[in-house]
Amino acid sequence: MIDLHCHILPGIDDGPSTLDEAVAMCRIAHGDGITTIVATPHFKPGTFEHGGGEIVRGVAALNTELKQQGIKVNILAGADISVTPELAGYLASDPFLSINGTGRYFLAELPHETMPAKWDQFLLALRRKGLVPIITHPERNRWFVSHREALVSFVLAGGLVQITAMSVTGAVGPEVRDFCRFLLRRKLVHVIASDAHSVAQRPPVLSGAVKIASDIIGQVEAERLVRDNPRAIIEGRNFEATEPVISMADKRKWYQRILDL
Repeated sequence: MIDLHCHILPGIDDGPSTLDEAVAMCRIAHGDGITTIVATPHFKPGTFEHGGGEIVRGVAALNTELKQQGIKVNILAGADISVTPELAGYLASDPFLSINGTGRYFLAELPHETMPAKWDQFLLALRRKGLVPIITHPERNRWFVSHREALVSFVLAGGLVQITAMSVTGAVGPEVRDFCRFLLRRKLVHVIASDAHSVAQRPPVLSGAVKIASDIIGQVEAERLVRDNPRAIIEGRNFEATEPVISMADKRKWYQRILDL
């Protein structure tokens, strides 16, 4: 499996503090069947402003340590980027903030409690420039939970969605779990990732969420969310996303909204 969103680099954000902690997280991931982890430290102006060069150096150091200890997990570079007006400029000047430095797919983190005005127009404008936004953990955003259909037009226009493994299993609470299941049933999810920060708090584990997702959308589709889709993303290539489950009337309404963006 591939974990596309993981805070695994030591001492760079609110993930592990030491290299030993990061290695311990990788041991857990390996035991769960994860072979590739994209290191995605927070990139948030005013709080975490490390550049892609620092991330790449951290990835190289962790990969060297894993090789020395015989832990067969490969770390790639990326970032968990807060959505701000300067987002396009950051991505243009530093492609290593994108997933695996391809300059194409990137993780877009929206605020947990509020929603910027015209968030969808802003992100989809980047989509038209060849950048593909992946909204991270919308199930933990109060606005999305209250506006369940809001992601439909975003997905139909080519945006992607990632949900968190522990949200799917119910560890974050029943409301978040139920919203994840709604998104899965409506085929509005493209990636399940751990968003891990430590060994104990949200560890890098995907298998439990995949098992639950398999009961909802079938094993083949569930495994695609942790294998095929993430692999295409880290390689910077197109992949065929599953068509969202909506009525024809709703589809016409959402397509019209896309045209109006």
